[in-house]
Amino acid sequence: MTSPLLYSNNAEIKYPLSDFHETNVPDDVILDISLSVPAGLVPVLGALRVGLGFVFLSIEDQATRTPIATIIEQKPRAARVYPLTMDVEGFGWVVFGPRAAQGPVYYNGEISVELDPETYTALKTTAPVFGLSINGFVKELSNVLELSAQSAFLTISVEGGVIYIDRNDDVFTEDDRSALTQQPEAPTIPDQALLSIDGVLPDENGNIDIDIIGCIEGCQDNRELLIPRGDTGRGISEKLPLDIFNPRVYNPDDPCDPDGGDSSTGDSSEAEDPFAGCTEIGKTDILDASDGDRPIGTLYTASSLLP
Repeated sequence: MTSPLLYSNNAEIKYPLSDFHETNVPDDVILDISLSVPAGLVPVLGALRVGLGFVFLSIEDQATRTPIATIIEQKPRAARVYPLTMDVEGFGWVVFGPRAAQGPVYYNGEISVELDPETYTALKTTAPVFGLSINGFVKELSNVLELSAQSAFLTISVEGGVIYIDRNDDVFTEDDRSALTQQPEAPTIPDQALLSIDGVLPDENGNIDIDIIGCIEGCQDNRELLIPRGDTGRGISEKLPLDIFNPRVYNPDDPCDPDGGDSSTGDSSEAEDPFAGCTEIGKTDILDASDGDRPIGTLYTASSLLP
């Protein structure tokens, strides 16, 4: 297998290993390496193995021999970029040569071969990116976070990496400060408690009345598909029934049942709609008979279903 022109010459030179290494590592196993690692680490090739249908390599720190990056790839292909599994912060990739893809077998597990200095660099510290939403529009701010208090009752200060938002006692009188510190403890509210609906608060009994204004439209069963003419691409030539193979089964009290409760035929195409027009919604209290008929909920029902 030949390598693409971009890497073909690398199979005949020591790169991406150092030009000055004297270890018996075939030049055509590795064609390229790129690493970005924390400052202070010096990556070296610590192990390399070409097996029957796989290749393995380990990149280690020269001084401590701690792992930096590794890869084991089954059936590697020459001149393809493979990501390295990083053991430190950073990233890296490797390009294998024809010997890694075709053999012969090679193994060296106790080496320390320096990489070409152009193959690795120290991680660069980039500015953090903040996401800021202003009236629904998201804006990115790099390395800048500005907070401003729109109330004289609050002060904002920054110490180190901590932002403090405090009450500004300078604008309160002594009586105000005393009243604030004597507030009764707020009752415990469950995390899933509903406190309001669209800003509407419960009444003195803790209830929110909901009335449905309007009605339910008539039976609008879309059980047919309009098929356009295939010869012209315009007009309608036929209707395709959608329930011919999967007849709809109606509930016994369903007012939209065209057969009056007998839906065994599944043919609703020619039946007259018994539920036309608009049906009002009825509102009925759900009472707890064991507690003096105390209202505990509300039932909304179409008037056509009411007894």
